[in-house]
Amino acid sequence: MKWYALTRLFSLLIICSSTLPSFAQSSARIEGKIQTEAGQPVPNATVNVNNQQYVSSETGDFSIQNLPAGKYKLVISSVGFETTERTVNLKANGSEYLTITMLPANGQLQTVEVTGRRNEGYKANYSFAATKVAIPVTEIPGTVSTITQQLIRDRQAVRFDDIARNANVRVSNNGRTIIIRGFQSNTRLINGLRTLSDNYRFSAISPVVESYEVVKGPSSSMFGNMSPGGVLNLVTKKPLAEKRQTLSFSAGSFNTLRGDMDFTGKMTEDGKVLYRLNVFGQMSDTWQNNMKDNAFTVAPSFSFLPKEGTRINVDINHTRLLTMENDGIFPFKGKTIDETPIDFTVLQVGDGNKTTTTSLNLSLSQKITKNIDFNVSYLKDFLSWDDKRHATELYLGNAAWSNGDSSLSVYYGEWNAKMDADNVTGYVTANFNTGSLQHKSLIGYDYNVSLFNWGTYRYNTSPIGSVNVYDPSKSSNLDGTTYTLAATTYDRVNKTRDFANGIYFQDQVSVTDRLKVLLGLRHERYTFRLAYETPQENEVAQNAWLPKVGVTYILPSDTYVYGSYVTGFQPVSSGSLIYGTVEGGGNLKPEYSNQFEFGAKQELFGKKLLLTAAVYQITKTNVTQLTNPGVVDPNDRIWRQLGEVSSKGFEVEFNGAISQSFSVNGAYNYNDAKITEDLDPAKVGEKLGMAPLHQGNIWAKYEVKNNTVLNGFGIGFGAGFSSKTPMLQFPNISTPGYTVLDASLQYRIDRVLLSMNLNNIADKRYYTGANRERERYYTGAPRNILFRIGYNL
Repeated sequence: MKWYALTRLFSLLIICSSTLPSFAQSSARIEGKIQTEAGQPVPNATVNVNNQQYVSSETGDFSIQNLPAGKYKLVISSVGFETTERTVNLKANGSEYLTITMLPANGQLQTVEVTGRRNEGYKANYSFAATKVAIPVTEIPGTVSTITQQLIRDRQAVRFDDIARNANVRVSNNGRTIIIRGFQSNTRLINGLRTLSDNYRFSAISPVVESYEVVKGPSSSMFGNMSPGGVLNLVTKKPLAEKRQTLSFSAGSFNTLRGDMDFTGKMTEDGKVLYRLNVFGQMSDTWQNNMKDNAFTVAPSFSFLPKEGTRINVDINHTRLLTMENDGIFPFKGKTIDETPIDFTVLQVGDGNKTTTTSLNLSLSQKITKNIDFNVSYLKDFLSWDDKRHATELYLGNAAWSNGDSSLSVYYGEWNAKMDADNVTGYVTANFNTGSLQHKSLIGYDYNVSLFNWGTYRYNTSPIGSVNVYDPSKSSNLDGTTYTLAATTYDRVNKTRDFANGIYFQDQVSVTDRLKVLLGLRHERYTFRLAYETPQENEVAQNAWLPKVGVTYILPSDTYVYGSYVTGFQPVSSGSLIYGTVEGGGNLKPEYSNQFEFGAKQELFGKKLLLTAAVYQITKTNVTQLTNPGVVDPNDRIWRQLGEVSSKGFEVEFNGAISQSFSVNGAYNYNDAKITEDLDPAKVGEKLGMAPLHQGNIWAKYEVKNNTVLNGFGIGFGAGFSSKTPMLQFPNISTPGYTVLDASLQYRIDRVLLSMNLNNIADKRYYTGANRERERYYTGAPRNILFRIGYNL
């Protein structure tokens, strides 16, 4: 007992003696907030004090406790910002509160692209897709609509079509049809590189996307052949130098279950190797009968910084989807479209599309001198497509209906196909002066090649039954395991390969501090090969010179006015070259476009919010259109080049924050898209399909940020609206206009975030577009709710 008591006493003395100095020392502290010029927080910034590192919170706050009196030097750093220093003299038991404003690192946009972006709320200060160099978005002589990571999270968006209207564009058919400024856009970019067409893949999973950028107007002078309306660029998440680990789980309508994780940080002590791992899984029945929407994505990313000025990034994305191309609904014979149940499909249990995509993105940024940088990126894309479905053939007209009543004949088919693509881009950027003129220049080269293997198609040559939604007794018992199928295995004659080569130049010239001139020129050669690598191979080559010019003038009070002229180029589509003939004989010509745009950009509320207003006119010539869309045999198709179409309009959008608590995103677009010249005079003035005259949206979120019990509580509300929308192939007929309301609630408790989103509050039945009067009406989702719980480890 004595030895035990002595031991306890000895231990107590040691503890007391070890704590005595701490009582003798002062307990001073340094606290503060780290923010951008716009007043937005800089999360996970590093604060170095006497070789000890501290990290700011998601709201940009930091606190360093229990410091002895003395002089301290603080070094604050964050990727994409200039490092800043502060000196503090602490008195015994005193405290200092600092507000630290970080400036963006001049010329370091490529660094940000390689090593990860920062959350800037709803406002984006830069756009990599628009110019490929570090030009602030306010100085870009054009419109770039950016959907930031914060907005994606607030809307709980999984695909671009969940959030597209926040960029003021129209989307139908699982996000595969995007209409920008009146024109259909099929090109997608990933980190500025062309990827496989969404005609054969579904839109990317948003949890691995940092932001969506929609560059409005022709962008061919920078990225080659594409739609004159604009292009969508997906910026993927990159590794961060600070440790961040997030888990979330969601559940909601249509038996939806989701889970995702986002881990990032240093792999080595010196921070020369960074990592990021995003994993996402979803199981959902959707609101349409027998149509699943299951998805799994794993996306690791690594950054290597072996020495100052050298940055290498490796991104891998593997996605498996079990979903279905949306054939839309249609009116039954003798009925109106509004009488067809919104959940109706002819799909049966077991139908589905298994799409697997794998991509590898390698990028290198190398500083050659203080003012010269070299950048090169490579993207490899693989896709496999396994489709099994019951379907209708409504284009047959009356022959599609059995027994002369409202029973619809059903067919069955299976299709396997594969695609792959390679994309390389390399460019050199240079900052230099010629006399009083300052230049930000680049010169680069692009190479893109894609292969489509049509694979094998199995089908039944006659109807295997019928479906009648109004009289189920007339519906057949459909069982895909009993069908006898014919098979067509496409050989190399049906393989197609596209090649594109482009050399481009761009220079932003600062004539004065207020006057900026942007010049660009590209030469593009596009080659399309039919019956690739066979004796029957046929090559079609098209060339184009693509200039652009833009002027921006900076007025006092953070006002930027601009004007621009840009050009575009689209080769004739593969389908047009393979099947059919040209009306009147001859060959189809390339489709050219140009756009004039004038606008103004205004930063408001201490540069927290950006307001953009623009007027534009886009003209497209040599437009190709199918004159007989109801033809059964594709070889009987007849193509016509309309002559000319135009799109004139006005856009206004605003993104950012009115205060620290109040964030907004909104836009309105007036767009008059129509045929202006045609071989058939009766068609002049006809509207372009899927292009409404008016459309817009607004989304606002208020989050309480104080020290009360309501701190972290937020509420959001939004509305999207559209006037009537012309059908894609019968634009003289339109689907009605609509307004859809959404709302959200959230509550942040320390590291936990609880969210609820209620979409289509009024359960509005609405159509995002339609192909034909009797076929393919695409509907928006009915009322649905989604709950989410997120946790930061």
